[in-house]
Amino acid sequence: MLDLTQLLHTDISRDVQHWRRTLHAMPELRMDTPNTEAYIAGQLQALGAEDIRTGVGGHGVTAVIKGALPGKTLAIRADCDGLPIREETDLPFASQNGNMHACGHDAHTAMALGAAKLLLPLRDHLHGNVKLIFQPFEEGDGGAKAMLADGVLEGVDAIIGLHNHVTPDDDYVTGDVLVTEEQASANIFAWEATFRAPGGHVAHSRSIPNPVHMACNAVAQIAALPEPGGETVNAVSVVHGGSRNNIIPTECTIAGSVRAFDPALQQLMRRQVLDILESCGAAEVRTTIDVMSTTIDPALLHRFRSTVQALYPQRGCQTLKKRDMIGEDFARYAARIPALYFFLHDPPEGQCYPLHHPKFDICESVLAKGSALFAAFALQWQDETI
Repeated sequence: MLDLTQLLHTDISRDVQHWRRTLHAMPELRMDTPNTEAYIAGQLQALGAEDIRTGVGGHGVTAVIKGALPGKTLAIRADCDGLPIREETDLPFASQNGNMHACGHDAHTAMALGAAKLLLPLRDHLHGNVKLIFQPFEEGDGGAKAMLADGVLEGVDAIIGLHNHVTPDDDYVTGDVLVTEEQASANIFAWEATFRAPGGHVAHSRSIPNPVHMACNAVAQIAALPEPGGETVNAVSVVHGGSRNNIIPTECTIAGSVRAFDPALQQLMRRQVLDILESCGAAEVRTTIDVMSTTIDPALLHRFRSTVQALYPQRGCQTLKKRDMIGEDFARYAARIPALYFFLHDPPEGQCYPLHHPKFDICESVLAKGSALFAAFALQWQDETI
């Protein structure tokens, strides 16, 4: 049997850092990621991966590493889209196109490429295959749906993914591997409501319906809803309407998000919000995200713990103390096949900024560890003795 610690003797730190920095400088949004797609495919070709496919579900990329031994197929999924945030990090490789990798997807992609570099020379020890999935449009719940519709999981038996973890916590050390037996992400319903009216001069405001007032009434009622208990989020985060103080606009749009780990609580709040929007006169209510929580397969988690312990016996896996109410369309894969999702604690030195902040950054020195974890798990996950 292959000694997994051999993976640690292959230094890919410089490669993973280079991939991360190149991607960081060129963030693209949603499914419109042609340059990211071309770069990933080019790197996979240079590494020697097989069955490289572009245009999966739009601009997704997949590739296969074929093992010499019989076995099942594991997918490694990395998201690769950015966010419409103007970067303020002052990094030498900062984005200049008005978008930003403010959630670490550049690092996720770099770590998956690193896993490919580690696994390709070890194909004689690999049971089955590893399918690499590079998915755009995670920010908005579109990418997984599109890639699934394009058959991305055909022939795949299990899937693994990860996310950076940058929240400061004295109980964790940089490089810690964090896992949870509970859901790794929340159930999310995101909505957008538009209020409409004829519009007119503000001098006639007593006789003209005002969509701004209608929208603000809805916002106030949603904000006043009592907490249903448990871990929940119910927030309005967008209000758009009007152009001048003396014009009553023809429409006003608001948007928000309802989140909970408990699906029953999320459905309760969802119904309450929709009832308020209807009672306040919303002309149109549109669902923008409707994604379930990410469930963790117990058997895969057990084997992953063993893998981490074999590679990093001093720390092993740490239990995630507090789950953030993030959304993650990795849940769509987890609803179809056994799935494992973990977090890699990598806050930067100095000031630490949260996900989706214009100064968000990570600690690059631990990215090679993420690659090693992906590769080691791919080599060991079918071992029934662990």
